Amino acid sequence: MPLILQEAVEADVPRLVEIERDAYATNAMSPILFPGPFPPDALEKRGEGLIKQRRADPSIRWVKAVDMETRDIVAFAKWDIIEKPKEIVRSRVFGPGCNVEACEEFFGGIARKRKELMGDKAYCLLDLLQTEPKHQGRGAGSMLIKWGLDIADELNLPAYLESSPAGHRLYQKFGFKDIDELKMSPKWNYGTADPNIYFMLRDVR
Repeated sequence: MPLILQEAVEADVPRLVEIERDAYATNAMSPILFPGPFPPDALEKRGEGLIKQRRADPSIRWVKAVDMETRDIVAFAKWDIIEKPKEIVRSRVFGPGCNVEACEEFFGGIARKRKELMGDKAYCLLDLLQTEPKHQGRGAGSMLIKWGLDIADELNLPAYLESSPAGHRLYQKFGFKDIDELKMSPKWNYGTADPNIYFMLRDVR
């Protein structure tokens, strides 16, 4: 059945964090960054963090892709519509189940590079894009990308994101181009993991 886009609200958060968990479960970097075990309330804490972040930052928009037949949320995105430059780097605590050393190199490296590249600019940031694995291939990701790009075009703003190798080609199809790359220590490159991240920009249209 077709998918529709709707604004996501706080009541959706339990489902959003489930989708995020399931999407990360298929990511080859997850065993490196999040080897576990996790406390029973890990998803609840993650959801509380998302809500707290959104309440504190009016630039944040949540959007969900909903199956019109089942009414189930199958994917979601977090776009930040940054019309005025804002502080990017936030203190971050990595809790139980996280590989603190790997997370600090990975997420800390991304935050520092984002500040270097975009810290003094207005732009639209695709900060999260997650699809339930069993619903991949239905076009939800493309719909959620286009949603934010339409806003960027209306506001005459560039769009920016950080991509794993898995999502790189999809973002290129929407006009994003590489402007930098994060290469992590080779010690994290084991199994099928590719720990590199592409910093991508789509210019004003």
